[in-house]
Amino acid sequence: MFFLLCDWLTEVCDRPLVSNLPPSSFRSSSQLSSSHAPGFAKLNRREGAGGWSPLTSDRYQWLEVDLGERTKITAVATQGRYGSSDWLISYLLMFSDTGHNWQQYRQEDSIGFFPGNSNADSVVQYKLQQPVVARFLRLIPLDWNLSGRIGLRLEIYGCSYTSDVVSLDGSSSLVYRLSPGLRRTPREVVSLKFKTLRNSGILVQAEGQEGLSLSLELERGKLLLLLRDVTLSSVPQRLVSLGSLLDDQHWHHVVMQRRSLHLNLTVDKHTEKVQMPAKFSHWDMEQSFSSLKPTRRNFHGCLENLLYNDLNLIELAKHTDRQGNVTFSCAEPVSVAVTFPGPQSFLQLPGGMASSWGDWSVGFQFRTWNKAGLLLTFDLPQQGGVVWLYLSEARLRLQILKDGRVLLELTAGSALNDGQWHLVELNSRRGRLTITVDKEGGGTAHASPSFPITPQSHLFFGAVYEPSCEAYKHNGNTSGHFCIDVDGSGPVKPQLVYCNMTGDTYKLNKLASHHRSHSVHFDYMTEEEQLLAAISQSEHCEQELSYHCRMSRLLNTPGKACF
Repeated sequence: MFFLLCDWLTEVCDRPLVSNLPPSSFRSSSQLSSSHAPGFAKLNRREGAGGWSPLTSDRYQWLEVDLGERTKITAVATQGRYGSSDWLISYLLMFSDTGHNWQQYRQEDSIGFFPGNSNADSVVQYKLQQPVVARFLRLIPLDWNLSGRIGLRLEIYGCSYTSDVVSLDGSSSLVYRLSPGLRRTPREVVSLKFKTLRNSGILVQAEGQEGLSLSLELERGKLLLLLRDVTLSSVPQRLVSLGSLLDDQHWHHVVMQRRSLHLNLTVDKHTEKVQMPAKFSHWDMEQSFSSLKPTRRNFHGCLENLLYNDLNLIELAKHTDRQGNVTFSCAEPVSVAVTFPGPQSFLQLPGGMASSWGDWSVGFQFRTWNKAGLLLTFDLPQQGGVVWLYLSEARLRLQILKDGRVLLELTAGSALNDGQWHLVELNSRRGRLTITVDKEGGGTAHASPSFPITPQSHLFFGAVYEPSCEAYKHNGNTSGHFCIDVDGSGPVKPQLVYCNMTGDTYKLNKLASHHRSHSVHFDYMTEEEQLLAAISQSEHCEQELSYHCRMSRLLNTPGKACF
């Protein structure tokens, strides 16, 4: 009876989620025939052709499953197509709440592939190191049996997921006042998840006695912990900063733990320890805010499972004070970010949008760490020319070329490779061409060309994104220099490395050496935290020294045989 009771009390999250889904819950990049449709990709099933196979076997194929609602996913199992030579050797997993904004599953914060099958019948199950909460799962084949083609049956394991969510529009706030009789504990814990497309805003503020307060705020995509003492100064004191690019519309997990004057702040598994000022030794929270009174710095996005110790503040705040447009669901934005994983990636959109007067406009946002890269290009059929809009030395440049000659050139903005979103507007009004970056304060350039500029053909967008050497290799890139961001949303900045992708290995080589007597000193041209982050996520690390000197007799004794 004791063991049976324990089994009842233990949360089991390994229920098969795919087997009972209808065919409409499956999508794919293509299918070989109606018998190879994605709806047949269920584990151990033999209907149709015994699984899913795409029309072409290459790395541009994918299979997508819609679980119907946000679900906690703990494991994935794969199997080849029944009675065939078609199976996967390795694959990637992507997750999404919407089916548009995708995030790749990371194993211990490094991008990696999952092991697949060695035949068409055996089942290979992979338990996720960290469970994922998502509605959509997309599997991307990387390698498959060379004697066959891509073939797949799969199962997803997990359980239902419940949460309390609130959506704030940047001018709204939610307030919960802690009960005076609430029992205080020596250890206080505040945890939450958030997602947003805005790089700045106040997430949570906790106020206490004597005018002291702590707040979690986004600033330029980083999370700050700020201390305010209204009795001394209106300028807050920054205690710690964590994360980067947190305005990516993906969920980020935040935990703040305080015991006396010792505080730990964790963002997506990255933790910083903080020693609080002495004035906080007897400080208690009196109320908790999701934002202050309406200001331009209020948070715009979604909060989930905001907990103070064991109190669910979102659930409790439904019955207390709120200001502005507060909804208890997460509204997804209409706009969707597009990632360009390599220099060969592009997005093609139809042109021909000019008015009867020849007026037209193009607007978009971009962010990158690269100083150079193509953003937009289109042909000018009437003039036989081409328009190029690109980054050069982190500045925005527009060129119109014809027969190799530059007919017009404009430059705007500076330092645009800071990883922040930048708004670009390209307009043609009554023969006047204007390019604007970030509106106020960003920079504007304009000209009045002697010829009409009318994009009647397609528009091509393209850029370069910085994931990792492994991601570049999986996209078919050969060895070369690439920018990588080894810790994703962590605090380590991107770094330029050389990726050696020959054979089955890839290396990060970025060093110079100096010969000093009989010792060699290695100078890595990168910051220490970047180097440590790369080492911590590597299976094997080594330093290599080679000697090149023409007509040298290294380790030889003159006139005698070699050592």
